[in-house]
Amino acid sequence: MTPEDEAFLTEVHRNLDKQAIGPESPFFVHLEDLPGEVLGLDPVPMLATRVRRATPGSLFFLTGMRGSGKSSQLRRFKQHLERAGFPVLLVDAEDYLNLRRPIGVTDMLFFLVGAISDEAVSYDLIRKSDAPESYGWSRLREWLAKFRLETAELAVKLPPVEGKLGLRAELRDNPSFVAQLRNFLDGRVAELVAQAHTIVEEMVDQMRDRWNRGEWKDLVVIVDSLDHNRAIEATTFLEVRRALVNLFDLDRAKLALPGCRTVFTLPSLVNAAETGVVRRVTNVKVADQDGQPNQPGIDALTQVLRKRIPRGELHRIFPDDDSIRDLAVMSGGNLRMLLQLAMEVITQAESLPVDPATIRSAIGEVRNSLLPLSDDERGSVVRRAPVAHR
Repeated sequence: MTPEDEAFLTEVHRNLDKQAIGPESPFFVHLEDLPGEVLGLDPVPMLATRVRRATPGSLFFLTGMRGSGKSSQLRRFKQHLERAGFPVLLVDAEDYLNLRRPIGVTDMLFFLVGAISDEAVSYDLIRKSDAPESYGWSRLREWLAKFRLETAELAVKLPPVEGKLGLRAELRDNPSFVAQLRNFLDGRVAELVAQAHTIVEEMVDQMRDRWNRGEWKDLVVIVDSLDHNRAIEATTFLEVRRALVNLFDLDRAKLALPGCRTVFTLPSLVNAAETGVVRRVTNVKVADQDGQPNQPGIDALTQVLRKRIPRGELHRIFPDDDSIRDLAVMSGGNLRMLLQLAMEVITQAESLPVDPATIRSAIGEVRNSLLPLSDDERGSVVRRAPVAHR
């Protein structure tokens, strides 16, 4: 490997590693605009239309296989609504919750209140105070402290809220705190819901007062990454899965926030059809119904790869178009899988362009690493042969 090739592959590695991108990124490909109908119906304009016409307190859901591009589509969706004059906050559940553990309505409400507050401050929609925690967290902290005093017999169940870690860090990094928080508020969820709604209403009022970009059209809150809620250990997989299903089946009404239209990303395992308006992000169509490669879809994924390669020099890595086609087909049309396969190719590369044996080895390595996936996740794994996705 020459120093020049090593520098080139280092840059490729960094580009491939940037997976969740928005339309402002130079790596972004507007797949919905490409010829050949490589995707299904574009979920973004349809979901945006429903959100615009809905009343505050409505819930919406974006689903799709892991790696199908939901996070990128959410960023398109956010841009779409902002251009229509809506205030939009995009919050990432992964920054606030331990997504390897079950999520309950208690921690979900704490997350929503705190995350909305944090993002509103970052967008200057709520004035930043000198307090170590933003408005939403401070109000939750005050309520917990007051609640503990009023229910002294239960106070031993909840650690002091004046600890070294803020509520946000406790929520994400301290499973013991989350368990004790749930236990402390067991049977009092209605009071938590009422308090969370009160705080959100206060924050929305503050945002409306500071809004200076035309008519206030009600807040849109986008919650990303809940589709990442899955256990690592097989022994807790069903527990984590059941908790997420129950959250949006039994407790979804508690998550309808006043003054907000809220959009959640959910994994395909959650049947959100009965919970609100649902739109689905699909994989790129790389094979027809008869199993034959679909050239427009392969061309689309080739363009995705070309965007990630400096100066579009795909053939500096891949020896010919056939090898690129094989990678696209074996990805099953899944964007994350495509990038993972390309990453494995450059990791195994000993010289450029790579030889066919390296590409076969990379495909085999990625395939083997995915074998332990659960049944509901297998739709996004590398295929041994072209499979129709439409």
